[in-house]
Amino acid sequence: MLRMNLEPGYADAKLITDEVLTRYHDLLLAPGVRGAVLQRMAQTILSDPVPILQRVRAPTLLVWGQRDAMIPFRNAADYLRWLPDARLVALPDVGHLPHEEAPQQALTRVREFLR
Repeated sequence: MLRMNLEPGYADAKLITDEVLTRYHDLLLAPGVRGAVLQRMAQTILSDPVPILQRVRAPTLLVWGQRDAMIPFRNAADYLRWLPDARLVALPDVGHLPHEEAPQQALTRVREFLR
């Protein structure tokens, strides 16, 4: 079941190894996580993110997988419009979890941004 729930987050489900599954399983057993997951699942009404995003004044880097099946890449244009000082890094062939699917690519871009 855990693998099935993780698959939408990955552009390449072959990256969900036994090691990844064990890590996620262990994270789910950590104190407070079960309650947080249940609270998140209970959220059925989406709130408009625009007012919150417009308050962000810090330079912002969006690292977005172009094959994100959870929050489609086309949504990046909206975030760029709403965040006053944002830049986008588009990672091809990457899904919702660029830090896991393409860690070196993502980290390189984050380091460049922080410099």
